[in-house]
Amino acid sequence: MPYLLPMSKTNFRFFTIIIFTLLLRHLASAQTVNTAIGLQDSLSRLSVRIWEQKSDTGKISANALFFSRFQAALTSKNSLRFALDSIKGITRVTNQNGSLRIFTWNIPLSDGTNKYLGFVQLAGDSLKVFPLRSEGAEIINFEDKQLSANQWYGAIYYGLISVKISGKQVYTLLGWNGYTSGSNRKLIEILTVDKNGNLQFGLPVFKTDHGLKVRVVKEYAEKATMTLRYDYQTIRVQKGNKVKKENTWLIVMDRLVPMDPSMKGFYKYYVAAGDTYDGYVFKDNYWSLVEDIEVVNRSFIPPK
Repeated sequence: MPYLLPMSKTNFRFFTIIIFTLLLRHLASAQTVNTAIGLQDSLSRLSVRIWEQKSDTGKISANALFFSRFQAALTSKNSLRFALDSIKGITRVTNQNGSLRIFTWNIPLSDGTNKYLGFVQLAGDSLKVFPLRSEGAEIINFEDKQLSANQWYGAIYYGLISVKISGKQVYTLLGWNGYTSGSNRKLIEILTVDKNGNLQFGLPVFKTDHGLKVRVVKEYAEKATMTLRYDYQTIRVQKGNKVKKENTWLIVMDRLVPMDPSMKGFYKYYVAAGDTYDGYVFKDNYWSLVEDIEVVNRSFIPPK
């Protein structure tokens, strides 16, 4: 029979306190998880009603209720403890430490257009939540316009890349926009936050084949697909008189071409070339166009 060491009253109390503390932590963690699931389920029940409606009026009315409830949830500091990444119909992107989160969604309307909505949640000394609502109006020279949160054009953001420009943290966004009933758009733009906490969409840091642009916009046919993603691939770099290959992280995109040469300039008839890729690589405070990227599937991808 094993020999058991006697336990003093002091040791017993200490042991009891440890067990009780661990139990409280476990219960608190379980409660947090349950609260997060409950909040996401509650918001999801409201969000799905938007797309269940048959009429534009019904969709907009259902969205108004969801929008107000979602905004109330995001303005609570407790919301930072929850991922909120599984709300039905809502796309979320975030920076690495979660201090910036962007939620976007769209409402398809009967005329073939879309209404875009969202929130930017910014954590810092104080919690700020910026509502986003697209007005739907066409913006002339969209590639050259810097826009405030109130002027937001509208997009579903599915990618976020954190970079520093002149020592300041900015966020490169990859987005989709259902431009017209016959075409879609993919876009790349910069989100900045000034010292007063105000948002600005767009920054002239894109070196394109048409000069320096505030954002990159690619239009293509409604039935087509276009790759636009952040990826680790091979580019050709001019070094002296030689061209060398380098592996790097960059934004990769399909090269778009007209379905027929006679359709050149009519972008709603553009499709992916299928085997030709271009992209943008970040260097010296600019995103610069690189052409003819070698896109392959890699077994090893280094950290971003």
